[in-house]
Amino acid sequence: MDSDQRRLFEESGYLVVEEALPGEVTQRLRQRALALYEADLRDRKVGPHDFWEMRNCLVADDVFLDLVDWPATFPLVVDLLGWNVQLSTSHLTVLPPAAAGAQRPGRGGWHRDGGTSASEMAEPHPRLWVKIGYWLSDTTDSQSGAMRLVPGSHRLLGKPPTLPGEEEPVGAVDLRVRPGTAVLFEQRTWHARGWNRSDRPRIGLFIGYSYRWIRPMDYVTMPARLLENASPIRRQLLGDARTQMGYYLPTDEDVPLRAWATARNDE
Repeated sequence: MDSDQRRLFEESGYLVVEEALPGEVTQRLRQRALALYEADLRDRKVGPHDFWEMRNCLVADDVFLDLVDWPATFPLVVDLLGWNVQLSTSHLTVLPPAAAGAQRPGRGGWHRDGGTSASEMAEPHPRLWVKIGYWLSDTTDSQSGAMRLVPGSHRLLGKPPTLPGEEEPVGAVDLRVRPGTAVLFEQRTWHARGWNRSDRPRIGLFIGYSYRWIRPMDYVTMPARLLENASPIRRQLLGDARTQMGYYLPTDEDVPLRAWATARNDE
């Protein structure tokens, strides 16, 4: 993370990394994401205008696995959180076009990540999670349901302010990005889904990281097949440890990422 990236992230609570994914990788991920979504459509597990989400999507298809330690983005997470990290969540999302005449829900779904931690921790909250959103569809159009953020809201105590009679937070922006773009943001940054009024689905894939002493959000243990075929660093990121104490008092065997990070900083 260079000085400009660091400054932007610390000031705004998020960072846009353009062309983080090559075109062929973006297309492959998009096709698999749509296949999983369309299977649930056929099985009537989701309606044609309903928001769709698949948690712990790494288990669904190995095509998603390389994003866990993607070289264009994951080193930035290590710069922000350090080497004692693991995967906290992986989830696919598809936001289809809204039904004709549908009204956008009030309040717009603004939230901080981390489940109940946002309400249980004393303010000001520490930075505990960093999530990367990989965009597999174009959201540059104002009607495409782009992700929304409030820049600088990671430093707020409580909710971002709203003007009298308004429901949207002051300073909210749409992240209108091209396919293959990655957006890093931390759990304290207030964000929401956009309202898709286009004629195509909005597709995103999110990979989240937290400190290893925080329980993962959408898995308990990863399948043995993923761990057995993983590199030592990837095993760490997939939540593996040699002993239970290894999450709190890690040895080098528990956290091979430490040696990688140290060598990288020494270069």
